[in-house]
Amino acid sequence: MLKNLLLAILLVLPIAANAHSPLTSSSPQNGETLDEPPTEIFMEFKLPAKLIKVDLTKQSDKQEKNLLGRLFGGGDDGESVPLGTSFLMTVDKRQVIPLPSLKDGRYSLTWRAMGQDGHVVKGELTFNIKGS
Repeated sequence: MLKNLLLAILLVLPIAANAHSPLTSSSPQNGETLDEPPTEIFMEFKLPAKLIKVDLTKQSDKQEKNLLGRLFGGGDDGESVPLGTSFLMTVDKRQVIPLPSLKDGRYSLTWRAMGQDGHVVKGELTFNIKGS
């Protein structure tokens, strides 16, 4: 009986692991430096997924951040960039996030997506814009 249960678990685990929908690529890519500001961010998932939360932040230009402030929630995390919501909750392998006009600087995009299996995946990608 125990052998049958273990066999069933071992057979189901690979299927469950493959059911998640991780991010396979993005444009801009994580850590990329761009000469021109992007007008959209493209995200490609392994399987269809829907973005349920996306935040874009322009990082502070300050070189040093107050460590105590960051530890206790009072640090300078940068400026939030307002995004629309029209792209949220659409199920597709390829997600497109329209962007407002961005200035030079370092940006951080944090996202949360839900696969068709109901599992939530999340991540962060950063990119830099350096004007020509």
